[in-house]
Amino acid sequence: MRKLIINEKTKEVRCAVLEHDQLCEIHQTYSFEDEVIGNIYIGRVEKVLPGMQAAFVDIGLRQNGYIHRNDLISYQLGENSDTLSSISHYVREGEQLLVQVVKEGTDQKGPKLTTNIEFGGNHLVYMPYGDYVAVSKKLSDEDERNRLLQIAHELREDKEGLLFRTASRNQSKDELSKEYRRLKQQFQTLPTISRKKPVCVFEAKSFVDRIVNELAIHAEDTIICDQFVRVQKLKQQFPSSTIIYHDKKEAIFSTYKIETEIDKLLKQIVWLKNGSYIVIEQTEALTIIDINTGKFSGKLSMRDTVLKTNKLAAIEIAKQIRLRNISGIVLIDFIDMKHKEDQKTVVDTIMTEMKKDRVQHKVIGFTELNILQITRKKVRQSLEASITDRCPTCQGTGRIPTPEAIAYKLERELWEHQYMDEEAIWVEATADVIELLKGINEDHLKQLEAALKFKVICSELDSTLPSYRIRHIGDVDLIMKRLK
Repeated sequence: MRKLIINEKTKEVRCAVLEHDQLCEIHQTYSFEDEVIGNIYIGRVEKVLPGMQAAFVDIGLRQNGYIHRNDLISYQLGENSDTLSSISHYVREGEQLLVQVVKEGTDQKGPKLTTNIEFGGNHLVYMPYGDYVAVSKKLSDEDERNRLLQIAHELREDKEGLLFRTASRNQSKDELSKEYRRLKQQFQTLPTISRKKPVCVFEAKSFVDRIVNELAIHAEDTIICDQFVRVQKLKQQFPSSTIIYHDKKEAIFSTYKIETEIDKLLKQIVWLKNGSYIVIEQTEALTIIDINTGKFSGKLSMRDTVLKTNKLAAIEIAKQIRLRNISGIVLIDFIDMKHKEDQKTVVDTIMTEMKKDRVQHKVIGFTELNILQITRKKVRQSLEASITDRCPTCQGTGRIPTPEAIAYKLERELWEHQYMDEEAIWVEATADVIELLKGINEDHLKQLEAALKFKVICSELDSTLPSYRIRHIGDVDLIMKRLK
């Protein structure tokens, strides 16, 4: 049994998914920030890079979009296309392209684009150039799959593509046909040429609509929302499901204890039930997860202790990957297991738990260094990236230079001015750096001034980060006047 909790009362729109009253997914966006995934633009090719088999397309956003040759429909449908053919054969600079955003951009990268356009409905996805039919893998009933495939072949024309969602189960041909025609009409009304600057010609569904669509709501599911208009719309959309309007004074996420869970998701350490814990470290390129026995010492053998800890960790890691929306490469350093059957048990455990994840992923297995590898498709930003910023002090490294390192750096810079013509240097530095530069009873500074042949005048700099700056080089009297 699932519950979808929708917090849409404020500018920050949030959706939480609970399975058996346990939080398993959290998604959020800001209503004043337009999500671009699924949006269709008439863009202009700015640069073609044959060496990367890619092009950059201006779609009117802060960053140019990125499109690979393999995502060009002209390449996909080309009769003479091969892996060696250059992107220059399919696009040229200055050309206008009808493109769709398939992945959000980051601070370093623009959004990923495709010309293989898709229009998603409640029951099916219409692809004008897809040239294939398919049914969701979650539909296991072979008879139902064959029925839907038959309908798809009867509906589609020319090189159209149709993908039936899980929600299409037991839907009548008339209902599916009606949605097919509606989605096709959306495509046919799109303009294909823009005489002016790049423009968005189709806006995808709202954030909440997209989440509801992805979840494929069933009759036994419950949706709870704190916005009355949304509740009325959902009741019409899902008449057989339980739709509840949250009109209490207490915030909806606080009522269902989701707020405290979000706070936990920003912590590096996650404790397990038996006293062991996992450490999650997210970087730009990959995520590293380490497992430690912590307070758990076990009751039987060392092998039993390690296996129990690793199995518990595997279950929790699969849950954390979904909750934190971790994507890309995930490397898991389990406690060393000497027996292959124990490794297989852990792999089977994490594969079983990861099957609950709607996002495309792959459990690859253990490396020679006994590191488990997982890859997960990036659909949206991770929770950490969406609600936190890099620390302005450490710039995301989690480390800052020591006062000693800064004091030594300052001393080296002072030595570069040895035997200069001016009388003094005015140094502004944090208190800890000044203390180290002066030394006990200011003996070190006196020796330094004697060797350098000029006076060093120090004043305190107000900063949380150990640092310094050279304020002035010149006469002692002038520096003293400026200090006053």
